[in-house]
Amino acid sequence: MVAGTLYTYGESFRGFKCRIAAAYANNDLKVVELNANDKSAKHVPNYISNDKKVKLFEDVAIANYLTSEKLRGMNLEEQANVLQWLSYGSTELSSAVVSWVYPSLSLVESTTEQVVKAEADLKECFGFSDAHLKTRTFLVGERITLADISLAADLALAFIHVADANFRAPFVNVIRWWTTIVNQENFKKTTGEIILCSKAAKFCATKFAEHKSRQVIAEKKPKVEKPKETPKPKAVEKPTANDEEEEESYDEPKNDPFSAMPKGTFNMDEFKRTYSNNDTLTVAMPYFFKNFEKEFYSVWLCEYKYPDELTQTFMTCNLIGGMFQRIEKLRKNAFGSMIVWGENNNNTIAGIWFWKGQELCFPLCTDWMTDYESYEWRKMNIDDEKEKKLISQFFAWEGEYKGKKFNSGKIFK
Repeated sequence: MVAGTLYTYGESFRGFKCRIAAAYANNDLKVVELNANDKSAKHVPNYISNDKKVKLFEDVAIANYLTSEKLRGMNLEEQANVLQWLSYGSTELSSAVVSWVYPSLSLVESTTEQVVKAEADLKECFGFSDAHLKTRTFLVGERITLADISLAADLALAFIHVADANFRAPFVNVIRWWTTIVNQENFKKTTGEIILCSKAAKFCATKFAEHKSRQVIAEKKPKVEKPKETPKPKAVEKPTANDEEEEESYDEPKNDPFSAMPKGTFNMDEFKRTYSNNDTLTVAMPYFFKNFEKEFYSVWLCEYKYPDELTQTFMTCNLIGGMFQRIEKLRKNAFGSMIVWGENNNNTIAGIWFWKGQELCFPLCTDWMTDYESYEWRKMNIDDEKEKKLISQFFAWEGEYKGKKFNSGKIFK
């Protein structure tokens, strides 16, 4: 068994490919999701082993390292054929997919001619794969290999966004094979259920302009006016080598808006370590309710205002990741559990947070204000038993919320 950390974008099927490969081998993989708007992130996904001896970038190399011997191929011939499909998927096929999908989602500008060519290129790739699968259940040999996992992940964005029923109709062998692979347990528990596209997405100039505007907001870092007579913040206790937070790094704002607030005895860092390293309901929550100081901290429930705009759950989850990235410097003074509730095309986001002070903390710093107005916020009563039960449910990632089952979540700590 190998153990290490995968750094990937939350919605990336290249990252999913690596995670699925690791799941088949029962390898110990920690996943750190990055913000897609972070321009400083290079060579994503990338992987670092726990002992720091293995450092890899690019999905094919990482997936090949993390998976089992059986999935790499049982003999030299099978191994060569697996590598052949890995290479094909990551080059020719992926190029055709993104050249059609990205403009159709209004993420990049493109001409009609370029989109038509991309669609034709993808049809050619589908035709090639369909002919190969006409007499085969899997791409290589008589069982699932890394070739199947990798190519299925490479095709996912096309099936979700542009390959509608009319496009899929001629390629019955590819459809049969792809639906078989994505419904395997290790695939499905990583990506969730994938719903096939009913109508191909089309480029929208308005959406493209809005996307560009959001990028500008996310990347903009306005100066924070220095408060007068702000006491110097205390030095931050650095986590030990055994802490889960070891791989994460963050800095407090130079002008810490929390530094002038009254300080109690509740130890935020100790709670985070207790939560990370112990059972939530039997250890972390009793610690929280015993030590929480309502005089100095407040607990808040939030819910996304625009659930009708949400479609695929992995894309919804990425909204949370983007928010976390933009409020990175809030970590020292806050903790939050944000959850996607529901399923594809019927989901929402709701979360529970606590932080220093008795008011919403996001207006304290202009860097933190991008996302919070997209949510309704309600201050919770820490003494109410129903509220305490709801807090425990959100922190433990259990149950249902307003008729929707738990789907996925992210912890801000």
